[in-house]
Formats: sequence, C-alpha cells, structure tokens
Amino acid sequence: MKRNPDLIRDLMLALEKEEAGELLRVPDLPGYARHQVDHHFRLLVEAGLASAGYVSSDGRRWVAVRLTWLGHDQLDMIRDQHVWRHMKAAMKKAGSWSLETMGVIARAIVIERLDALGIGVNP
Repeated sequence: MKRNPDLIRDLMLALEKEEAGELLRVPDLPGYARHQVDHHFRLLVEAGLASAGYVSSDGRRWVAVRLTWLGHDQLDMIRDQHVWRHMKAAMKKAGSWSLETMGVIARAIVIERLDALGIGVNP
C-alpha cells in the first residue's frame, strides 16, 4: 500500500482533536477504509509521530493512541491549508514524500510567510 499524505494529515488532525489527549482506538475517518487508516497509523508510530500502548486498569486492558511531541510539531507545520497545498505541490515536483523533505519544505514556506510579515527568521 502506498503512503497517502492526505490520510496521514487527516489522521493526525483526528488524533489531535481528542480532548482527553488519548483515544481507545484508532479513529474511523470518512472516505478511508479501516485497513488504510490502521496501516497509516502504524506508519505514524514507526516514524515516532504517534504512539500506541496497552493500558491496564482494574484488570481491563485497552489501547491508548495519541500523537507524540514530534507528531504535534509535525502537525503544526502542515496544519495550515495554504502551507499544506504548497508543500504537496513541491513534494510532487520533487518526487519525494519523506517526512524529512516535508519538514524542510513546510519550514521554508513558514519562514517565507514570516519574512513577508517583516519578521526576519534566521533558518
């Protein structure tokens, strides 16, 4: 299965939306099959952007899923629709969807935006 960057972003947004900070299962996402969501959640875990662990209480076990600190940082870079749209166009041209490349492009877009606001940032 190919990575779907839109699904990854949608999943990260859904995890962040949870007020309790953790979910008892990976959320369902409209427009995506369960196996697609589960696969992409595992990719987030492998990348260190999300975590999943068994929690026990009163002899019961459940899975707690959440974004990690790194996951929140990554999501903050790609949350804005303008940044996301421009980053996707750049990634398509580059032919690379790596997390590292996504971060570099998103940072460049944010720095460009800050410069336009007169806020000089030394990258």
